[in-house]
Amino acid sequence: MIMAVSWTMMLRKHHGIVIESEICKSIFKAIHQPSQQTICVKSLPLLSSFSLNEAYLLRTILVDDDSHTIHPNILSLLSIKYLPSTSIYHIFDYASNRDLATHGLLYGGTERQLTNEQIQTYLCQLLSALIYCHDRLVYHCAIELKHLLITRTGQLKLANFEYAKHAAWSTMRIGVSDISCFAQSPPELLLGDRKSSHSLDIWSVGCVFAQLCSSTQIEPLFHGNHQIELLFCIFSMMGTPTSDIWPSFPTYAYYNSEFPRWPRRNDHLYELTKLIGVQGLDFLKCLLTYDPKKRFTARKALQHEYFNR
Repeated sequence: MIMAVSWTMMLRKHHGIVIESEICKSIFKAIHQPSQQTICVKSLPLLSSFSLNEAYLLRTILVDDDSHTIHPNILSLLSIKYLPSTSIYHIFDYASNRDLATHGLLYGGTERQLTNEQIQTYLCQLLSALIYCHDRLVYHCAIELKHLLITRTGQLKLANFEYAKHAAWSTMRIGVSDISCFAQSPPELLLGDRKSSHSLDIWSVGCVFAQLCSSTQIEPLFHGNHQIELLFCIFSMMGTPTSDIWPSFPTYAYYNSEFPRWPRRNDHLYELTKLIGVQGLDFLKCLLTYDPKKRFTARKALQHEYFNR
């Protein structure tokens, strides 16, 4: 049973059901007593850069100037509460405690695999949210299944803006450590590029798309414990890039002319066509384009023929 509490009591005693717990962060479900509204509460250290960053973006940059609301596919930050000298609490709308990491057959679940129509619907909503963010120069940098929440009505909510970057200044730099999920780091970042752009999120969308299309959806598309291992995993599957398809490839700081030369391996990707078809496979390849300058924008991705089937 979920405890019904006031803001003050809830924040003092952490009443509620724990959803997720990490070092220095807890997320739990509770009911706001006066309104009886089910809410999601994230507890963070008071001076955490993550908490300040998320609050700044969700309460200022991503709020529409005219309607004073946020995009319907972004999880709403309802309120911010402080306990002096201890913690900051972000009060979010509650999204039924279900995300794409616990949907379908993920992690041994009992539900059947997502259909192509469901995948299309979720990707469409995700890209719509990203268009909204990217138009405001906000790059999420944490797009992975567990941050894509699904409501009871099937609406997707993009959550966790702790890692997000606001590229209001052209001098802003980003590193591998600034990405929430290392396995979804794009190749340009692994090669030493430090510029933030929409291409970071689009590569992650491609990785998520491939996971949703796989039969088990457990493992990420690419694997690696460190940068060179992950980079070689990408090369071994997608083929080692050349300057013909990626002109700036030899100019990156960590480029090495003695990189192994792998041919493109289509067997794994073509297995996905059983579910998403030829147009879906072409869409995936566009999301995972090596050259970040040629990689889709979120707006162009939403115009792909895959969504017109």
